[in-house]
Amino acid sequence: MSGRRLILILAISAACGGKASVSVDVLFGDPSIPTPTDPPYGNEVVYPSGLRLGLIPDAVLSSTYPNPDQNPFGSARSQHYQRVGMFLPLEIAPTAERVSENFSLSEYVNATVQRGGTRAYVDPEVVWHVQLVRSGLGRPLIVSSSFRAPGHNRDVGGASFSRHLYGDAVDIDVDQNRSDANTRGQEIFNEASDVGVDFVLPLEDTSVDVSGLRRVSWVHLDDRGF
Repeated sequence: MSGRRLILILAISAACGGKASVSVDVLFGDPSIPTPTDPPYGNEVVYPSGLRLGLIPDAVLSSTYPNPDQNPFGSARSQHYQRVGMFLPLEIAPTAERVSENFSLSEYVNATVQRGGTRAYVDPEVVWHVQLVRSGLGRPLIVSSSFRAPGHNRDVGGASFSRHLYGDAVDIDVDQNRSDANTRGQEIFNEASDVGVDFVLPLEDTSVDVSGLRRVSWVHLDDRGF
């Protein structure tokens, strides 16, 4: 990040009582700030709000990740399935802070915290896209699932190479008991596709039987990098 951009973030942060609120377009529209594709497993991560957080290694947790060469798409995709090497230290992370205009970090890591987990990775690109979906629809969204460590993923029956492991997947809740659940699910699906999310799971795969009717229960989207 350039010094000029950092000064801008700090200025906006001060004006907002210490909470940075840089718009998504300003942050990712600046050519000096590369839009992330695969998770940038470096020493820090910068979210669309301007929030910068340090990352730390956890060799034990990293070792529980599946072999990237065994991913279901073959060796050509191994680069997209590298083991996560750097994590947010949740015991000190400011989870109440916003990662985008309408979402706090806690909304992305609550499931991990509730299980007693202290490490997570949340990719800024998927945060960016979820915010764009929310802004496009003009109504609140509930993040029902984001990062899952390998053990957590196994416990909930997730796919071995689920993108939730890599921190760039989000499930958005759709109240399946609503009569308009399918309409709302389709709206989220369409908006996610329009804003450029890499992958949105077909709605038939996220629908459940409710009194003999199939209704959308959640919408899965991820920025897998391909």
